Amino acid sequence: MSDASSPTGVNTTNELARERNRAAAERTLNAWTGICLSLIGFGVAFEQITRSLQRQAAPTAHRVVPNPALVGLGFVGMGLLLLGLALVQHRLTLAALEQQDYVLRSVKTLNRWAVVTIVLAGLAGLGVTLLLP
Repeated sequence: MSDASSPTGVNTTNELARERNRAAAERTLNAWTGICLSLIGFGVAFEQITRSLQRQAAPTAHRVVPNPALVGLGFVGMGLLLLGLALVQHRLTLAALEQQDYVLRSVKTLNRWAVVTIVLAGLAGLGVTLLLP
């Protein structure tokens, strides 16, 4: 006997697997969102802290970071770029899951861009850390 509540031709095992994949895609998007918010928060905090330190320093003191707003905007921009990449990857994953015959779409290019952006953010953060006394 078949279950009366499930439509004809629906494989419960496949639907459960799709639901697990959807949940995994949501967790991945949440993780990316956290990383992006951290980058954005670091950019804003860096700019505010550097400006505060420069106001407290003597007027003739040498500025370690000539334009803290530019560095802060760089981190905010990287966070927004990564968030955009994460949203595109999430949409591609959901679109693939919605198809009747599930076909995995490659997101290697998006992943490479994300990794390169994170490495650049890390190097920029290291550079900024080494520049500050």
